Amino acid sequence: MWLTRPTIDTLTSRCAVALMLSAALLLGSCRQGDEDGEVVARAYGNVLYAADVAGLVGEGVSPEDSATIVHNYVNQWILQQVVLEKARRNIDKDFSSELQNYKNSLLIYEYEQMIVAQLLDTNVSEEEIQLYYDNHRDNFVLKNNIVRVMYVKLPKDCKYVAKMRTIFLRNAISDADMIDAQKIAAVYAVDCSFDIETWMPFYRLQTLLPIETYNEALYLRSNHCISITDGDFIYLAHIFEYKVVDDLSPLEFEHDNIRTIIVNSRKIDIIKSMQRDLLNEAQRSGRLHISD
Repeated sequence: MWLTRPTIDTLTSRCAVALMLSAALLLGSCRQGDEDGEVVARAYGNVLYAADVAGLVGEGVSPEDSATIVHNYVNQWILQQVVLEKARRNIDKDFSSELQNYKNSLLIYEYEQMIVAQLLDTNVSEEEIQLYYDNHRDNFVLKNNIVRVMYVKLPKDCKYVAKMRTIFLRNAISDADMIDAQKIAAVYAVDCSFDIETWMPFYRLQTLLPIETYNEALYLRSNHCISITDGDFIYLAHIFEYKVVDDLSPLEFEHDNIRTIIVNSRKIDIIKSMQRDLLNEAQRSGRLHISD
């Protein structure tokens, strides 16, 4: 029978163990026996026990949320049993081969992950990253425009708007200017960033500032200092450097990506080496034979 909210609430109040509303079950410490525990639901001869749902809810979840989680799980279990029973009656197909292949794939995958965990060196030097970048420059062509930028969002009535605008609109910003801007932003800014060494996609900057343009590359070539008034706020930005689509992506922008590539390459090498070793071992032991 499909569980309605009153049904699950009844179960909740009657059997806190089954629905994990007691502190003991919330901690996962009151699992019942295999087939003599509290029954939560039945469908076509299959039984869902309280112990089967004991781990669904973590510590600190309210009784109301716990009941909802279990209610949804039980209804999903019932639905699965109903559809599964109908499928069994209408589908006459042997899945043993597919199941065995799936099991084999899982076993191989788990073994490969075990070997990788034992042998993988995840330390990647800056020299390795630089070398990979130099040798694969054709792979690092920009698909999006990127910028190195500092920006700030200030209330329009902030008394330091004029000073901040003066700083941001200068052709060259000194260290003293940067310190002054950061001090003002720390107190008055609604949002800001002074991480000028990190590249970001220009489209992300457009989500932070109300920049409107139909030609990003042209905009970047024409606007390295930005001042926009929108509603009750002033948006200021200073673009220190930009690169456009089809330019070579800077190493700084690709650094983490390259590190991931190198580590993944090592994983592949470990797996291939393991496979070669197992093949050689099997051949030496005479366990392999290919019929003519």
